[in-house]
Amino acid sequence: MNLPLQHRLELVTAPTVDPVTIAECKRHMRIEHSDDDEVIGSLINVAVKYLDVTGMLGKAMITQTWAEYVDFHATTVHLSITPVQSVTSIEYYDVNNVLQTDTLSNYYIIGTKGYKTIYPKSGYSWPVTFKRDDAIKITYVVGYGDTAASVPDTVRHAIKMLVANYYENRENELIGTISKTLPFGVEQLIAMERSSWVG
Repeated sequence: MNLPLQHRLELVTAPTVDPVTIAECKRHMRIEHSDDDEVIGSLINVAVKYLDVTGMLGKAMITQTWAEYVDFHATTVHLSITPVQSVTSIEYYDVNNVLQTDTLSNYYIIGTKGYKTIYPKSGYSWPVTFKRDDAIKITYVVGYGDTAASVPDTVRHAIKMLVANYYENRENELIGTISKTLPFGVEQLIAMERSSWVG
């Protein structure tokens, strides 16, 4: 996902579960033994990172919290990560470079889960800040939901396909060429839900 140059992202709270389980991936691959459970779990992590947030999907899957830092020239802010569940705080570095908390109710937070913007209400303005690229910190919760069942089946199936591909090609899969050797159908499945292209 191409993020605005003046924005920086920081993971505050990571998801507590994966979009798919080891058991689901084993059923998908028709594996009955438990010898490779640790390997499969690691491959799930790789597949999730390849898709989640700034990856190929361009969206957060399981509920997680991020901070987005905006420079001191902020006007209307379009949040970079979707789907947005809620905005929890707006903080800023004051003229003395000390982090302060602004009043959230002074701002309009409008749009859909997939396109959320923030700007001050009439009579209010963004705070006067120290001149730094991360002067304003917006913390918000994103993701389809708290459980794997919240994630679209198309995305979950794509993860299982990726895990199976990584599992079967552990000897010759190169990280730099993974995107060129995706299993047939993965791109089409992700395209149904994708926010934007990567890169």
